[in-house]
Amino acid sequence: MKKLIPLAIIALLFLSCDKQKTKDSLLIDDEFIIENKVDSLLAKMTLKEKVGQMLNIGLPSILKGDYWDERDSAVFDEKKFQKFIVDYAVGSIHNTPQYLAGSEEWYEIVKKIQDASLKNTRLGIPVLYGIDNIHGANYIKGSVLFPHQIALAATWNRELSESNGEITSYESRAASLPWNFNPNIDVAINPLWGRISESFGEDPYLISEMGVAYLKGSQGESLKNIESSAVCLKHFIGYGAGRNGKDRANAIIPENSLRQYFIPPFKKAIDQGAMGVMISSNAVNGIPCHINKHYITDILKGELGFKGVVISDFSDVEFLIEAHEVTMSKREATKMAVNAGLDMLMNPYDIDVVDYIVEMVENNEISMTRIDDAVTRILNLKFQLNLFNKPYNNPKDFPDFGSEKHIVANYNSAAEAITLLKNNQTVLPLEKGKKILVTGYAANSMNLLNGAWSRTFLGQDTKYNDPSKLTILKAIEKEVGAKNVTYVEGTNYTEDINTSKAVSQAKNADYIVVCIGELPATEKPSDINELDLPKAQQELVKKLAIYKKPIILVMVQGRPRIIREIEPLADGILMGYYPGQEGGRTISDVLFGHINPSGKLPYTYPKYSGNSVTYYHKKADIRDANWGYEGFYTQFEFGHGLSYTSFEYSKFGIEQDTLTGDEDLKILVSIKNIANREGKDVVQLYLKDLVASVAPDSKRLIRFEKINLQPNETKTIEFKIKSADLEFIGVDNAWTVEEGKFELQIGGNPKELLKKQFYYKQ
Repeated sequence: MKKLIPLAIIALLFLSCDKQKTKDSLLIDDEFIIENKVDSLLAKMTLKEKVGQMLNIGLPSILKGDYWDERDSAVFDEKKFQKFIVDYAVGSIHNTPQYLAGSEEWYEIVKKIQDASLKNTRLGIPVLYGIDNIHGANYIKGSVLFPHQIALAATWNRELSESNGEITSYESRAASLPWNFNPNIDVAINPLWGRISESFGEDPYLISEMGVAYLKGSQGESLKNIESSAVCLKHFIGYGAGRNGKDRANAIIPENSLRQYFIPPFKKAIDQGAMGVMISSNAVNGIPCHINKHYITDILKGELGFKGVVISDFSDVEFLIEAHEVTMSKREATKMAVNAGLDMLMNPYDIDVVDYIVEMVENNEISMTRIDDAVTRILNLKFQLNLFNKPYNNPKDFPDFGSEKHIVANYNSAAEAITLLKNNQTVLPLEKGKKILVTGYAANSMNLLNGAWSRTFLGQDTKYNDPSKLTILKAIEKEVGAKNVTYVEGTNYTEDINTSKAVSQAKNADYIVVCIGELPATEKPSDINELDLPKAQQELVKKLAIYKKPIILVMVQGRPRIIREIEPLADGILMGYYPGQEGGRTISDVLFGHINPSGKLPYTYPKYSGNSVTYYHKKADIRDANWGYEGFYTQFEFGHGLSYTSFEYSKFGIEQDTLTGDEDLKILVSIKNIANREGKDVVQLYLKDLVASVAPDSKRLIRFEKINLQPNETKTIEFKIKSADLEFIGVDNAWTVEEGKFELQIGGNPKELLKKQFYYKQ
């Protein structure tokens, strides 16, 4: 009888509403309806059916052949298919068929799975298909490959992040893939970490703003929209802080640092309605994140109020045995993870965890309450995505898939990402009609531009590259004519190929464009033992410098590889990151001035491998050998990025010199384009607490805005801050703000910030 009451209320609400009903009201109604449907379905489910929903398998588990076999078609193994999809009614699937499928092929794959789930299982619950569409719908043939997240972060443009999320979602749903294991909102504080390219960098505020924008674009106003995808935030928590920089390495993070830097991006995304969270594969303070009940249940589900699905990373229950060594039994590992708060286990190969969990519930080792909580979250997401009514989409309903409109959006993202780090004597833009030597590992490779997660996991297979897309070399040749360009490979990633030939050709060149880079990789294959750029690539630059010709370094890499010895030899330096399919075009267009660069570094670029700290370091971190405080040895600072335009900051003012209680403090600054061409700049506002009971950060980003200015145009930017912006994690591990002096720093260049102080009074 209790179940009839909400339905009656809903019916009355619908009868009483008119056409002017608000979106908020509709949202409330949807929540009532979905909650009722979830409760009703849950009451009908057997224990085995419930636990089946908690399993996420890899697609190859139900295809013919071994899991990691290379394939050119997806042929289902009917026996495996029956077992996983029908007998156990698994709740979720991930991964690809181990080849590049188009949207039509994906449609057929997903349709067969969903039809069986809906028609051949007792309760007809659809499968939730998730996939790592990291920089665009990268596992779907013909989709656009956007810049990686670190490049997107370099744009400092929320609108572009939202657009990337929206288009990625659209092209994913064209293939009936409704759940994206993205965005990555890890705080990347160790520059050795190989997955920096997949992150938004080192700053919690920039990560939060860009991550929320991506989420808004992906999830839209409603997940029922066939073009919207649910996001799954990665990775909770501390993945980017591994102490040795290796993939899945243990991180040492005190509770106050965890709350100050690592939790805020997740909180902001959860507050904006994120529907999934993936747990980090590493351990923090020796405790694997997958069994850390304090993190998953107390903080994530409790303090942060997360109502969505918490999923493990790939095979991480087994990782508890093999790497973390917290148990020798998969059964025990499963119990530990589920009791810690995990809702869905990404167990790609087999079904055994379902049997384990059923047995453990029957033995009172796992509570039915814990199971019901997990299944409620999973079913809720499936209803939110309207999978019961529309479990797959016809690709023909997505006419903009891979369209020119999406290509233009991709180009614009890459264009704003490219970061001009150095431009001595305005060597850039390059003059046309000159002879150009193009050399280096990254010069003629689409794979380096695309990076990992590009058609294949590591992005190193060339057979899936789009021949219509231009490498850096081909884009330069198209710009100035092949007759004006000499190409010599020079090196591969680590070894000399024909450096001597490149040097011999340099004598006849007017410009030397050296494209350096790192191997496309992710996870364990991305591990490195030193941050220095491989010696062969550095030697290429050193030998080319003998002719004293202008050298322009183009860096195609996710991490900030050390270039201390070769930086002085370069007149111009461009950071390309992993710019995606349109990267060759955009880099060339920056080199020749068709694009005015506007990217800003989303991380600190260190000068030495052994001296790498974030820009928000503590003062004591940079005390040097002479007992001074000059030890912040950067090659380029966080937020650095030049333009072909000059900007003048002036009239920096604050409304009052004292901020009291919860009132607003208004901040104004004027920016003028004092050059003769249009340009964009990022207005960066930092805060420094001058004295605090916990050693304050050197400064921290609290606001930013990207603006466009015509020649001689002036704009006045207004920011407002509150006492909440002054807070830090105190000695009691809680947010607090103390009376005292604060300093505001504002500008477009970290070395040229205007400063003003104010006093905070409670």
